[in-house]
Amino acid sequence: MLIPSQSVPELQIETLSHGKFNLDQDAGKNGTLVIFYRGLHCPICIRQLTEVENALGEFAELGIEVIAISGDGPDRAAETAEKAGVSKLRVGHGMDLIAARDDWGLLISSAREGSAEADFFAEPGHFYIAPDRTLYFGWTQTTPFARPAMSDIIGGLRFTLDKNYPPRGMYTGKLPGEA
Repeated sequence: MLIPSQSVPELQIETLSHGKFNLDQDAGKNGTLVIFYRGLHCPICIRQLTEVENALGEFAELGIEVIAISGDGPDRAAETAEKAGVSKLRVGHGMDLIAARDDWGLLISSAREGSAEADFFAEPGHFYIAPDRTLYFGWTQTTPFARPAMSDIIGGLRFTLDKNYPPRGMYTGKLPGEA
């Protein structure tokens, strides 16, 4: 499980039109927002990518780099980007699903019979990673529904940066009543 204030896994992935992304080299001045999305088959993902593209200027003002990643291959990722109308957003493709599950804690689904879904794919996840490659916050989901709005993420990041607000959820010790 990823714990806030602890290091996140290395992340290097090919992108559609921005070369290879390396979390250690391509982070923004104030960190990176990594968004894992389900893939081409997901209309909610396509809408979200459009929303992210439209918010890139606000993320840039905050000094935060953004990348959206799926397990889809380059052709399906390109089709997703085209449907979403994104050209500035870094779109990573070919995420290893074992790493998505074991390293990032993403949940994996298998295709529903008769659907256009990939055989296996990761459910959504959003991770804000501080410049020192530690987790500040993260969301993982079991379904495509009810993702955080970019305006909420931007507002939270603005507050965090302005107030030097610490990461939360770091306690891993015993709780009262725990043996």
